[in-house]
Amino acid sequence: MAKDKNILPISIERLKELYNLPHLDNDLLLIDSLHALPVFQNARRMSLCLYIGVCTSGVVTLNVNGKRRAQSHQQVMLITEESVITDIRYSDDFDGIAFLVSYSLLQDILRDVRNMSDLFLLSHNHPVFTLTPEEMKSAGNYFHSILQHINEQDKLYRTEIIRLTMLTMIYDVASAFNRAIDKPGKNEKQSRAEQLFVEFVQRVEHNFREKRQVQWYAQQMGLTPKYLCEIVTTVSRRSPNEWIDKFVTSEMRNLLRHTNMKMNEIAQAMHFPTQSFFGKYFKENVGVSPSDYRNGKERTS
Repeated sequence: MAKDKNILPISIERLKELYNLPHLDNDLLLIDSLHALPVFQNARRMSLCLYIGVCTSGVVTLNVNGKRRAQSHQQVMLITEESVITDIRYSDDFDGIAFLVSYSLLQDILRDVRNMSDLFLLSHNHPVFTLTPEEMKSAGNYFHSILQHINEQDKLYRTEIIRLTMLTMIYDVASAFNRAIDKPGKNEKQSRAEQLFVEFVQRVEHNFREKRQVQWYAQQMGLTPKYLCEIVTTVSRRSPNEWIDKFVTSEMRNLLRHTNMKMNEIAQAMHFPTQSFFGKYFKENVGVSPSDYRNGKERTS
């Protein structure tokens, strides 16, 4: 999907420079008062990070990928990377806290979570959901705990503690989401398009190491490739190929950073025909070579 070069990015790197917000490298940034940040007058694109915002008072409305969204007290809003945000409007009493988490950090802390599709689909199906008072309290506790550790820069195992706390928080967010949408009496059924999108992503999750052709997934679902592309792109604003690449690159990142497997072994495990093809695919999707990534280098723009 082509990007509009005129739409300015919202990135962790940019926000920390502009507003001196608490952060962990370019991986995590905390906002303790959404009301204190300036309202964007022009369109912005969420760049390489996930936004998790918790409204503590008032109401905010905004367009996310062309759809009008509203968030009020005790609600969470999730905005994924590449989402385009326009026309933000706050009530006078609006405020909240927020976490911006890089996808690099997400892929790292979620490397042992096999049910990744639930986390990916959460924000696409229901980007705004309501917390219970107890869940609101927990969200605040997570925020202040992570903020404390960010500020303790000389603390031993600081980064590891923050990552584990983030992992626990993400599990809690997913649990709150499932409770919210499964609440008795909540008549919010998935459309046929959403059902097909969910089925597609779940099939990718289980087959991406061997199958990377959209035509194969369309055939498994009894659809034409063109129709599958239309459905997936309409629901998620990502093409089927982009979803497949997301799972493939996430797994390759994990194998490079968290195993001692050689490059040719990873290429074989991911069913690439050659190590050279594996390297080319990785660089095209991640921005650096596999060896550079393993050595800690990453694209930040």
